[in-house]
Amino acid sequence: MLTTTLNRPLTGKVEVTTPVLTFSKRRIFGRAILRLKHHYMQREVSLYDLQTNQAADAYALVGGYRVMVDYAQAAVHFYKGEEDWGKLAGSTTVEKWSGDWLIRAVGRFFRIDYQLAEDKAIASIQRNGYLTVQAAHRIGGAVLYRRILVDHTWDYCISFRRDVGFGPSIEKAVAELRDKLKSRITVEQAEITLSLGTASRFTEPQLIAFCEANGLTPGGSYSRQHLRQAILRQRKLNCEQFRNQLNFYNVKINCK
Repeated sequence: MLTTTLNRPLTGKVEVTTPVLTFSKRRIFGRAILRLKHHYMQREVSLYDLQTNQAADAYALVGGYRVMVDYAQAAVHFYKGEEDWGKLAGSTTVEKWSGDWLIRAVGRFFRIDYQLAEDKAIASIQRNGYLTVQAAHRIGGAVLYRRILVDHTWDYCISFRRDVGFGPSIEKAVAELRDKLKSRITVEQAEITLSLGTASRFTEPQLIAFCEANGLTPGGSYSRQHLRQAILRQRKLNCEQFRNQLNFYNVKINCK
């Protein structure tokens, strides 16, 4: 208790006792810190962004839950409800922060059966058995896909012939595909000289036979694209007799 003496001119001294309020720092600031933390963490991002940028001050929505990453405990927490934090519904441990770690955590929490598509083309786009693939649009020879985790879009994929581009948005998926196509064009236009040697595995009779079969000239230089087009005209012969040489020049054709 705290005693205070007040001097009053008519009645003399009056003693007033007031209770002393003692607070710990935790008691004074605890709720304020919790409110501040709650407000600070109200930054919604996509699931893709939550994994890629690994932001500790953000959350993502999936299947009616708020997903938050706890790096101190190496866990992913799931809060019931999308409008407010609600009650902690469960947590999933993260064994390693690499690859599709968030996809794995969400897949285990929702008990999704890990299964790749039977169609090899779709499986090559799916890449993770916790994701599902949905064809979204067709543009000429290209196909736009959407990869979905539970009920939210994970990312997009655009496929053109043998090349694919992935990205968190359609624009970024298209940009990645364009970069790959430019790189492929550069590789296809590189010149290859048909020469003898142990590296190319061409003996003189083999080189002459190869060139005669494909309308080429021994010692001549051709782009890889030109070579492939010539070789495809006699694919069976080239696969049977010159497969080793084709591998050396990195001219890939279907020999099955």
